[in-house]
Amino acid sequence: MAAGFGAAREPDSGDPHRPEGLGGGEWRQALSGLMNRGQIQELLEGGERFGRGVVAGLVDVGGTWQCPSSLQGAELQELEQAALLIGLQQKHLTRLSNPRWLKAPLSARGGRDLWTVEIPPELLP
Repeated sequence: MAAGFGAAREPDSGDPHRPEGLGGGEWRQALSGLMNRGQIQELLEGGERFGRGVVAGLVDVGGTWQCPSSLQGAELQELEQAALLIGLQQKHLTRLSNPRWLKAPLSARGGRDLWTVEIPPELLP
């Protein structure tokens, strides 16, 4: 599955690096347990290097499941760090693995839900 990277701007956030759908600093809080401030900034800037409207990499898509409301403690915290989101109870989660960059970005207009993009073989990693 192709993945487009880049943060979306929320109308009232004023922060171009805050992913859509996450309030305040939730994603920064989740990352801060794994990375220091400089690493987080480098990650954000790295994601912007290809610009908007491109497919920049690929991921393998695993199963989707609903996080139970009874999940707590270390198991919940581990999932929240992996998802870069807090409050996962009752949310649907999809496991993504094996991320890799294309050799060059591919201009592609995104769509709602799932859409198909033809990736030329010469761009595959």
